[in-house]
Amino acid sequence: MESKRRTRLLHILLRPAFGVLLFVSQFTASRSGFAADNRVLFILGLAVVVTGAVVFTWATLSLIKAADAKRVAEAGPFRFIRHPIYTSMYVICTGMGLIFFAWLWFIVMVAFIPLWYLEAKEEEKQMTRLYGKSYTDYQTKTGMFLPKIR
Repeated sequence: MESKRRTRLLHILLRPAFGVLLFVSQFTASRSGFAADNRVLFILGLAVVVTGAVVFTWATLSLIKAADAKRVAEAGPFRFIRHPIYTSMYVICTGMGLIFFAWLWFIVMVAFIPLWYLEAKEEEKQMTRLYGKSYTDYQTKTGMFLPKIR
């Protein structure tokens, strides 16, 4: 029971805490304006954000289709990794970190990796309870956050 409460609390607090800390961290940068002074960093950051947003949208649409069909999401980016939404979120945040170029931004991202990992592991337990062997077979074929190297 305590484990379920702790998991629920993590689930509820993780996203807002991550967002607030990233928002606050952007004000630690020494830059003259809203974004990085370096145009190359700004353009690179923008390209990374767009890439992450495309993967996020693709993953979300694939997940909706799988949920409607009441099956494990194995299409779209889920063919390669089990948590493309988390991965794309980190890609977007990396791009935004380049746009704002705040060193604390990247420290916050690294500090939250273990929490996102715990969140993903809990989701995988739920998926295993829901889909059983179908999900465990899927786990063996795909990487958690990055594609499996075969």
